[in-house]
Amino acid sequence: MEEIPHELVINWDHMGINYIPVSNLTMAEGVHRVKIVGLGNKRQLTVVFACSLNGDFLPPQVIYAGKTPRCLPSVSFPKSWHVTFTENHWANERTTIDNIRKNLLPYVQETHQKLSLSPDHAALVIYDRFKGQCTHTVLQLLSDNSIQIAIVPANLTDRLQPLDISVNKAVKDCLHKQFSE
Repeated sequence: MEEIPHELVINWDHMGINYIPVSNLTMAEGVHRVKIVGLGNKRQLTVVFACSLNGDFLPPQVIYAGKTPRCLPSVSFPKSWHVTFTENHWANERTTIDNIRKNLLPYVQETHQKLSLSPDHAALVIYDRFKGQCTHTVLQLLSDNSIQIAIVPANLTDRLQPLDISVNKAVKDCLHKQFSE
């Protein structure tokens, strides 16, 4: 097997983010009982982060819940971000294929050129065993583009999924802090 440069070893992971990052803490000084607003709000969106072994972050994919493009917020996202929707905000085969085509393949092609590698030089993606990214169509798309896969075994993502261990927790902690401030 040929050597795969660190730039072409890419990990991606899905992360659910609450619209209102609530906790059971209050900010009322000296009060013993305070109704905590938002605890019942379970609405989320999904963000798919991807990062290479050498630290290059690919643009994220953001998935909102809704049935039509009208569910998307009217804010401007960076042009490179892939903002989409599904009925329940969860990733699926379609969103995975879209993310591969919009973010992963251009990154791999640019990296091949930057490193003076042939277009069919292997890359490797690492992700967990989520059914939407393990379909025949997804696996074939990766294979057709010389991208090998390493699947993190079920029930081990909190130990072996690099983005789960490093980036996702830091992002959630930052969101909680920003919301509290």
